[in-house]
Amino acid sequence: MLNVGLIGAGGISAMHLPAYRDHPETVQLSAVCDADEDAAREVADEFDIDYWTDFESFVAEAPVDAVDITLPHHLHYPAAKAALEAGKHVLVEKPFAPDLADCVDLVETADRKDLTLMVGQMQRFHPPYRAVKQRVEAGDLGAIRHARCDVLANQGDMFPEGHWLYDGERAGGGAVMGYAVHKLDLLRYFLGDVTRAVSWERRIDEAFEDAEDYALGLLEFEGGTMADFFATLSAPAMPYTESFWLMGDTGVVHTLPEEPQDEGYVGTPTPRINTRNDPEARKQFDEVSGADVGLPTDSAFVNEILHFAECAETGREPLASGRDNLGTVAAMTAIYRSAEADGDDVSVADVLADAGADPEVGQ
Repeated sequence: MLNVGLIGAGGISAMHLPAYRDHPETVQLSAVCDADEDAAREVADEFDIDYWTDFESFVAEAPVDAVDITLPHHLHYPAAKAALEAGKHVLVEKPFAPDLADCVDLVETADRKDLTLMVGQMQRFHPPYRAVKQRVEAGDLGAIRHARCDVLANQGDMFPEGHWLYDGERAGGGAVMGYAVHKLDLLRYFLGDVTRAVSWERRIDEAFEDAEDYALGLLEFEGGTMADFFATLSAPAMPYTESFWLMGDTGVVHTLPEEPQDEGYVGTPTPRINTRNDPEARKQFDEVSGADVGLPTDSAFVNEILHFAECAETGREPLASGRDNLGTVAAMTAIYRSAEADGDDVSVADVLADAGADPEVGQ
């Protein structure tokens, strides 16, 4: 059993708590920390644990083996760094950290301290998406020629103006860093690393400060797949919607929505496989939502936390390790760098090298 301390008792932490409620034999929430004392106390009271209000003293004093960091983006690096230096395994919510060089430093620190470092890319642990991954690896789609992802939302319907997600300094960006990161990481999970990016961004809603609320771009993956993406945070009356598709020589997988989605919905793939000009060979995927993919629950968040606990106790490299997720942050960095240069082609290998990382490290 892994004793875990939660750093950050607001926002997305509510999605993490069921793992600790329902699986105490595997992960036990043993302490909590939040600068908002009322928020920390509320979690502490539910789990009958102690609470702290600053993460520096927390990682030094709390009786935990690992931490689960669910703080605003700009605090991911200092909290994770403090925890690793204190000898704690670290699960940090997405995005890993806004600055790629900071992410490289965290990976190097975890290696030096022989600790587990994992990023909360929970969509990799969504059972239907795991089934898609298996089908892609089995070659059921044939060579994948094109991929796409969209993230469409009106942030004003979810968070009031002045929330830290409107602040590019604290959020590390806008639509790409805060939202598209999920589907960009998922495409990396399916297709391998991004090799280059071209992007354009706009700030339309003045509520956003140094952060884009519209972004679109083109990506090339290491296997040659062409991809495009679009994200917006200020389309009027837009229900929260995420979607992606993969187009292969013999099949396609998509999550195009049939109705409005609630915030946090990650989609149920609707796959189809056909062999052209051969009616006898046509077939369909089994329903991927019911596929047995070896995950313990239907909850992506619970699955990722149980996986983290297993890796921390066995020394196994996590599926969404810090080392792997350098590739996701590097892709986003390339997207931002291209947008700053008004759509110049940016190499992800160059981005990794500039941050002091081995260009192969995210692969």
